[in-house]
Amino acid sequence: MNDFLSFRAMISPTLVKIAFWIGTITSFIAGAIALSQGGAGPLGSLILFLTFFVAYPLGIRVWCELTLIVFQIYSTLVDIRKNTAP
Repeated sequence: MNDFLSFRAMISPTLVKIAFWIGTITSFIAGAIALSQGGAGPLGSLILFLTFFVAYPLGIRVWCELTLIVFQIYSTLVDIRKNTAP
């Protein structure tokens, strides 16, 4: 608890993971709604499927991984500092 209150423990990585799942679920729901309303024709339905069920979750995943890299770099630097301390 002391690490949390002194900002040594990061909560942002957990929030990024939660944001990924919320974004993915939202994308699937939006895709299902868009597909069920039709009106775009067969080619439009295929494009909607690929966009909402493949491209958006993939893009969200890449964004989350790039964000998490910053926290992993920080963690590695903390480990280096602990190992090289006199």
